[in-house]
Amino acid sequence: MPAVSNPKRTPVFRLLTIASSGIGSFVLGIWGLKLGLGDGFAGIPAAMMVAIMAALCALAAAGAAMSFFAGVDESADFVFKETHFDKLTGLLARPAMVGKIAEAACTTSRTGEPMFLIDIDIDRFKQVNDAIGYSQGDELIRAFTKRLKACVPPRALIGRIGAGEFAVLLPDNQVQGTLESFIERLIDEMMEPYELSTHMQSVSLSVGIVATPKDGIDPVLILRRSNLALQHARASGVGNWSVFHAEMGRVADHRQWIESELHTAFERGDFDLHYQPQLDLPTGRIIGYEALIRWRHPERGMIPPMDFILIAEETGMIGPIGEWVLRKACSDARHLPDDCFVAVNISPVQFMTKDFVGIVRDTMTSTGIKPSRLELEVTETAMMQDRDRAAIILKQLADMGISVAVDDFGTGYSNLSYLIDFSFGKLKIDRSFVSRIDTDSSSGAVVSTIVGLSRALGVSIIAEGVETENQATMLRAAGCEVVQGYLFGRPAPLKFRTGDGYATDEVRRVANLH
Repeated sequence: MPAVSNPKRTPVFRLLTIASSGIGSFVLGIWGLKLGLGDGFAGIPAAMMVAIMAALCALAAAGAAMSFFAGVDESADFVFKETHFDKLTGLLARPAMVGKIAEAACTTSRTGEPMFLIDIDIDRFKQVNDAIGYSQGDELIRAFTKRLKACVPPRALIGRIGAGEFAVLLPDNQVQGTLESFIERLIDEMMEPYELSTHMQSVSLSVGIVATPKDGIDPVLILRRSNLALQHARASGVGNWSVFHAEMGRVADHRQWIESELHTAFERGDFDLHYQPQLDLPTGRIIGYEALIRWRHPERGMIPPMDFILIAEETGMIGPIGEWVLRKACSDARHLPDDCFVAVNISPVQFMTKDFVGIVRDTMTSTGIKPSRLELEVTETAMMQDRDRAAIILKQLADMGISVAVDDFGTGYSNLSYLIDFSFGKLKIDRSFVSRIDTDSSSGAVVSTIVGLSRALGVSIIAEGVETENQATMLRAAGCEVVQGYLFGRPAPLKFRTGDGYATDEVRRVANLH
């Protein structure tokens, strides 16, 4: 094995070390004899003895120096190879790729000729690696590398910058045809199944592209922007690619700010609950309120839930935030009429926490709310993450007397067999169907089908997103008599007062029209 790839010393290095040590020992031995025997030894005059010892000392010093510098040179080569090349593929490692990007940026800023950095990522590689085993995962990476080398021009530089992430540095003059056609062809070829030793493995890719000097000359910034483009491509679906544009940077900066501010906002008490009424059309009576979280930042004002809920789920902050929402909603519900409930949205991450049912039980105990006055809204996605565990959780909630509504029904899984396996009490028709019910006959048919399905299952039905009187009329005609939406009230802080179900005169007036 070559010295530069092996941290152990070479035979020559070991020989030099042993020789220099032996000579040094010999010289010390002679010096000891001289001290012990006086001016002469074996008939050799003292002056000659000194000369011999000086020569031997010089020889030993030279050998030791050679040994030392051989080791330094070998260590430097080894460290260079360890830090600049990927062991598995032989491609440039991330530090080396950063250096090459810096060199390319300097060159392109001087010549003006564009250079593209293509960031290629194998989607969900960790899950693939876990599923097929690490040895097969390594085989997949080697096969992917071999094909990637064959798909890009010879002058392109390739680096492995993550477990399943690769970077290709490609001069503009090396692109065959248009960049769009090259990327499309590259993705098609790289997504062809890979023949491993045990099976055929398919992969999907996401690709992000930046151009230098247009998108910057700082290598770290270029890599960050290529990754932003890659994330944008991944959000668009399987096998997509995206070119970086400035808006991606602004979105990423805003996301970073949200992530860094969430914990502080929670500790500071920025969050509050607004409530949107749910109305029974035949009687015009409010029967419940949906609790909706709001974040009012002291400097930036109101921040929409869509901006921070997903980030809270990814960072783990959804746990304390979701528990606070549940506790506050249950506490507020004590001030509502006895026949009025409060509905709380449950995040998929929150639903699958270790002791979700225990948290709900403790909240009900501490707030004193009756089970019949609490409704939990859970999406199809949350229930389908782990069907067996979800079925157990829903059964436990039902045994406690808590109603569960399937939120955004009709937009998730096409396999409706879970409706038979799961315990729930209500289906909530998604606003996407309601918004088109008076303009699209297909949406009307879907709504009618969902209403019929709810009756067959013996569960309640509610429609969200009702904004016009015509929509409310058509929903009631289809058999859906419980609704919520801007027509009947926007989300607002709950005003505790006595009266008939908290319905304002405007809410009752609109409801009575139907």
